[in-house]
Amino acid sequence: MLIDEAFQPSDIEHLVDVENATASRQIFCDPGIWRMELQRIFTRTWLFVGHASEIPAAGDYVTRLMGNDPVILVRDAGGQIRVLHNSCTHRGSLVCRGTSGNARGFTCPYHGWVFDNSGAIRATAMDDALYKKHTDYHHFDLKRARVGTYGDLIFATWNDDAISLDDYLGNARWYLDIMFHRTPEGMEVLGAPHRWVSTNNWKLGPMNFGADGPHAVKVHGPITDATFAGGNARQMLRDALIESPSVSMGNGHNGIWTQAPEAFPPFLGWEPALIELFQKTLTPEQLQLMQRAVASVSTIFPNFSWVQGPASFEPATKMPTTFLAIRNWQPIAHDRTEIWNWFLVEKEASETFKEEAKRMGIRTFSAGGTFDQDDAEAWHSIQRGVEGEIGRTLDVSFEMALAYRDRALVDFPGPGTAYPSNYAEVTEFDVLVEWQRYMTGKIDWAR
Repeated sequence: MLIDEAFQPSDIEHLVDVENATASRQIFCDPGIWRMELQRIFTRTWLFVGHASEIPAAGDYVTRLMGNDPVILVRDAGGQIRVLHNSCTHRGSLVCRGTSGNARGFTCPYHGWVFDNSGAIRATAMDDALYKKHTDYHHFDLKRARVGTYGDLIFATWNDDAISLDDYLGNARWYLDIMFHRTPEGMEVLGAPHRWVSTNNWKLGPMNFGADGPHAVKVHGPITDATFAGGNARQMLRDALIESPSVSMGNGHNGIWTQAPEAFPPFLGWEPALIELFQKTLTPEQLQLMQRAVASVSTIFPNFSWVQGPASFEPATKMPTTFLAIRNWQPIAHDRTEIWNWFLVEKEASETFKEEAKRMGIRTFSAGGTFDQDDAEAWHSIQRGVEGEIGRTLDVSFEMALAYRDRALVDFPGPGTAYPSNYAEVTEFDVLVEWQRYMTGKIDWAR
């Protein structure tokens, strides 16, 4: 029996109480639920796999994961972007064991079968006569995922019945444009992704980035004091979080836009030449949201997130520089997450700005970054607290959402539903509401 058959929709329905904004802790610590997530979510929806700047030339490839399936993201000989299942169709071995490179094709190390960089079978390394015409070689082509792009962001899905990527992203496209399409040339990735394993369930990251405003002052309070000059940094941050909007974009996509106090200059952390490009590229409504944002933190369901903000570790003498990090939360076990983290910057930025943006990103959101170390400790603590025999019988609470659900902002400049506070808990809980829809089969895949 497939793991998927061990749980019926009725078994999952009660694990997220949408009306009362609570969820069972069991969803973070049950191996069976984790296996079911791989089947019901990660094989059915659109997943981020990479950025076009990682594979600029024909033959360029990087290896990635879609759920627990290894894939090759490659630009084939004709320039088309492909996502290939990294498993020989003969006996299943990985056909590509590198992390990146350039190749005309891929050769299985077990029996020597050869595939070109579009995934087509080219040689079996055997005498064709041995098959005695009993097989059609075309069925040995590497399995191809369906690919969709939004700008230079590359997504893929195994589900031929999934709605288009544009429809899936929906309202989130307006916000993605602010983050990734705000200059004429767009963004580029600064090096290979950083990868590390955290000891917690994969959903804690997307929920936190979807986004958890209240944790910032408590968990990140000391580093906030260090990165902003003045003795009232934490209180300033708390006030900004309480008074800044959070946004439900639809389809489980959510985030917050923390706005700086009026005393702060607009576009904090950017070099002037980039600001001029923003003003030429973005709409007035997008500029309105961006110019005072000291933090933009969001999740595209299920496991793609971004975080952007200005940082300086010498605040008394050096102006902050804005960094942008994107990441995938890979579900490698019910209590283990492999985090893939990239830094991006505008192609038009000066080399000095690019280097400083990367440095600020590494010092804040990376395996050794101050903010990520804070979060990793908090998430490990949650995992330990929920996985015991008593712990898993209890609930986690998002009940602050009950105070904000009927307080949508009527004058917010962007699409979706916005709420007047980063403390609202509505957007964070929305990740679990969407999770429930997938796990209970409520998603309509008709195109």
